[in-house]
Amino acid sequence: MNTQTERPLRRPAQRGKAAKNSKRYHKQTAHIEARRDGKPLIFGWGKHLSHTEKVRIQRRATWGLAIFIVFVLVAVIVGTWINLNIITPGLAITTVNGHAIPQSEYRTMVAVKTQLELNKLYGPHGLTAQLTDLQRQNATVTQSISDTNKQISDLNSQIGKLPAGPSSKRTQLTKQLNDAKKKLADLTKQQTNLQSQIANLSNNTIPIEKTGFTQSQIGNDSVTWLQDDELLREWLTTQSAAVRAKINPTASQVNQAFNDLKRNMPTSNGYNTFLSQMGIGDDQIRAMLTIIVRRNNAQSYLQSLVKSPSYQVLARQIVLQTQQKANQVLQDLQKGLDFGKLAKQFSQDSNTASKGGDLGYLTRYQYVDASGLGGPALVENWLFDPARKLNEISKVLFANGSYYIVQFLNVDPERKVDPTLLKALQSNALDDWSKDQRALPGQNITPGNQDMMFNNTDNLPPNNILPAAAPSIPTPAAGLP
Repeated sequence: MNTQTERPLRRPAQRGKAAKNSKRYHKQTAHIEARRDGKPLIFGWGKHLSHTEKVRIQRRATWGLAIFIVFVLVAVIVGTWINLNIITPGLAITTVNGHAIPQSEYRTMVAVKTQLELNKLYGPHGLTAQLTDLQRQNATVTQSISDTNKQISDLNSQIGKLPAGPSSKRTQLTKQLNDAKKKLADLTKQQTNLQSQIANLSNNTIPIEKTGFTQSQIGNDSVTWLQDDELLREWLTTQSAAVRAKINPTASQVNQAFNDLKRNMPTSNGYNTFLSQMGIGDDQIRAMLTIIVRRNNAQSYLQSLVKSPSYQVLARQIVLQTQQKANQVLQDLQKGLDFGKLAKQFSQDSNTASKGGDLGYLTRYQYVDASGLGGPALVENWLFDPARKLNEISKVLFANGSYYIVQFLNVDPERKVDPTLLKALQSNALDDWSKDQRALPGQNITPGNQDMMFNNTDNLPPNNILPAAAPSIPTPAAGLP
């Protein structure tokens, strides 16, 4: 009994002891977590830290590194976006008198000029459509000629079967025959005219247009147009309100140009496709169309100023290849030596040397125009300076790689201009004006950055839209017209 009663008394004691041992175990575990283990955390540092403190630092370091990486990625993305969309587009591709023209404007001008050229070649009213329409008309006329020839043959056959002598039937058939012959003559003339137009479009107009539809031509023209627009706007500040009103575009003119651009697009390439391919928006397009309209208005205004009769100057020149020779000739002229003799002896210009350097009477732009003399604008500006005096000799003028000495001989305020030359000067009025403006003292125009223009593919439409080179023009086979 006693033994049996003692056993249950010992079990609680054992359980209590176990419980006590368990408490001691947990206390010991907590003590280990907070105890310094003497191991470094990083690079020999951290021996004084407990395990819990090390874990906490490691977690914070991990989160800090993750946040830093995310921050760097966001910064790179934002920086790349800013560089691509703000900094890089804002870099100057050329400057005009200190005014920077950013490559973003160049890119948009290239896109708009490309689309205008596509419209001109392949639009619903473009050159290709005109050619197709002429070919269709020619096919219709050819069929009419065939039918008329058949009719004439049939009438001749009917007349041949009639009894000899006059008759109402013969008179009727003869009249029909004469009408048919007249119709055939008109159709043949019409066919000749159509075939001439078809040949001109096929062999000249379209191939020439395609020759200029290249990255190089469109790119260089775009820079020139942007430079010209800056020159125009600077020049307009010195002009009267009436002149500014004639040249500066109105809102309706820009809207008209915008609608024409959209309306004349090839059916295979809609407006939204154009925006997507070129990566531009409505506002950018309108900005470039404003420049183009101002350019067209300036051409119309300047063309109206080219008239006959006109103010003209009589002049002669000596063209030399070296500064040393030019200085020597100028010294001889200043000593009184004859200008004409020196021109015949030393001038490198084959067109005028034999005539003693005589340029004849010149109207404004004749000297620089390609259909005229194609000379440097620096010389023309000197000749047409109101300060010139009769028989005045210029200093040495350097332009286009040569040295010029020019003499102002006389003026004629009302001299007729050759009609052919007048027409050419009117057609090229803006281009010739631009040449003279660029050569004025104080003008500072930097060349277009070729790397931005042609090596930065973001500034050019894809090759399948704007070719890198012009297509080859096949040479006609021997014996063909």
